[in-house]
Amino acid sequence: MPTLYMIQLGGRPKGRLIEQHDIFFGVANQVNELIADINNHWPEVKNKWHIDSYRAISKVDNYAIKLVESNIQAECANDLKLFFINLGGYQQGSFEEFHYKLLIVADSQADAVKQAKQSEFYKQFTFKDKASPFNAASHIDDKFEVDIDNIYNVNDLISNVKIIIEPLARALDKSINVIEDKKYVGYLSIKNLKKLAL
Repeated sequence: MPTLYMIQLGGRPKGRLIEQHDIFFGVANQVNELIADINNHWPEVKNKWHIDSYRAISKVDNYAIKLVESNIQAECANDLKLFFINLGGYQQGSFEEFHYKLLIVADSQADAVKQAKQSEFYKQFTFKDKASPFNAASHIDDKFEVDIDNIYNVNDLISNVKIIIEPLARALDKSINVIEDKKYVGYLSIKNLKKLAL
């Protein structure tokens, strides 16, 4: 059964001093079926990337995440969307920008931003230094302040399928088996990914 995967990739494109990262969303029966799609997504590190973490997405908060073929008219009783947000933040005295990745179910980008601002990361990774010209507030990356323009609707990042979101209680009433998402963290090379049936 096709699954929606969120994958954190690591690689060092030519000319870079340190490892770079990106997030990839893809749909496959197993995560190792996404190698060609990942190479197309990040051609600068073709076949020289690794996975730092990934998640098979079937549940976000109190919502079941289902996939249907994009050409099928699926019945959906709500306007809920799945948003991916990359929060950036700082700690005083640390020469680093920290990141926290969120999946949020909301009916609008504005509501997703509101939820992101309630996260512990947003509250803890911010400080004010009056002697510094920099703004050290937590933010959604690539923007100078939190706004609604830099959030990704995951449906726009995948092809051939669309995401249907149902409140978990409703999904359970229909006897749909929704389990907690498994999150895998750690270095996984392409060579080892090819060997595994994950």
